Amino acid sequence: MEYKGIKVIRKPSFCRFIPGLSYTAQAISPYIFVTDEVYESLCSEDPNPRFIAVLEHEKKHIERQKELGVFNFGIKYLFSLEFRFQEELLATKGGMKHMKETKLSWDIERSAKSFSSWLYLWMVPYERAKRELEKVWEEIK
Repeated sequence: MEYKGIKVIRKPSFCRFIPGLSYTAQAISPYIFVTDEVYESLCSEDPNPRFIAVLEHEKKHIERQKELGVFNFGIKYLFSLEFRFQEELLATKGGMKHMKETKLSWDIERSAKSFSSWLYLWMVPYERAKRELEKVWEEIK
């Protein structure tokens, strides 16, 4: 399937057993890799709006990977906590925008917990993540 010109692919089944890869989606330009649950929902007549928000998030990562180059993006993302945080805020804004447009909420506390966990390599403390995510949510019209 495609989403806004980006190929969306089911993750291989072995990803279920690898921490970090078992979650909803990852983007490596030019593809978005999603779990079976996400893929099946997106292919349905009434896809879960939260999964569309996930695609919007990953689409932003792909745009940035194209701007910076996949290798440069990957190196900065892996080794710079501040770069990773700014990229995640930017990508999350895309997902948040979709949720606001569909008049749905965003679980800021859950996102902040993720941003401050092993999943994102402890990129920022919870308090900072929550504060910045709240700011992003309020900026979206």
